[in-house]
Amino acid sequence: MADLNNPETRQQLLRERLDSGNALIGAELASELGISIDTVRRDLISLEQQGMVRRVRGGAVPVTCPMPTYLDRARMPDNAIGPLAARSARIIPPTGTVFVDAGTTMTALAALIPLEFTGLIVTPAPAVALAALSRGARVHLIGGALCPEGAMATGGEAEHAARQIAADVCFLGACGLWPTFGLSAEDVHEAGMKRAMALASDQVIVVAAASKIRRRGRWKVLELSEVDSLVTDATPEKTHEFQQEGIEVIHV
Repeated sequence: MADLNNPETRQQLLRERLDSGNALIGAELASELGISIDTVRRDLISLEQQGMVRRVRGGAVPVTCPMPTYLDRARMPDNAIGPLAARSARIIPPTGTVFVDAGTTMTALAALIPLEFTGLIVTPAPAVALAALSRGARVHLIGGALCPEGAMATGGEAEHAARQIAADVCFLGACGLWPTFGLSAEDVHEAGMKRAMALASDQVIVVAAASKIRRRGRWKVLELSEVDSLVTDATPEKTHEFQQEGIEVIHV
């Protein structure tokens, strides 16, 4: 039997729940573990200081880790990217205007654009633009100051440029997707650019690895009601809440 009088034992239990994407509800934890709400509060404060959670009214939610730069992520092997990109590429319409977000998964998606695609790819990310160009696609690159995290153009001018385009589909990456908070990003400028692209599009498709599901970034991008589809390798159990909100979930 675990020694719940030991703070490290309790906090390890809470870390395991966070790894499963579960929110930590203070009153429920106090009742289940037989400890006081003050003890739960102290544990949540400790986990917040470790960067594991963000405290909210009544408990805490898991947070995304600080994101490495795009160049660092591009050097890291990630087995989830290939299948996610391949499945997403099958959704690209044969023609029309398509926004493609920044990031390693979006770059992989652009590198798989069907050769018969006759529409226009619009992106704020140079890497995505070059990958799409290599597939023979027509590309419009939105300019602006590149943020190192996403290697994408951000800021007022870039957002304004995105809002002037009428797109059929928008593919967005995710820092986090949380049932009550929606799609989120860790950088406020990236969040603004993602939202601008989404609101200029008829259909929004979020592409997110299982590690991003039930995580919450700092800045909201979209409500769940503003997302049409989710492409993910997460289990049906982990995505059930999103389906209940009317999102089409496409499992890899």
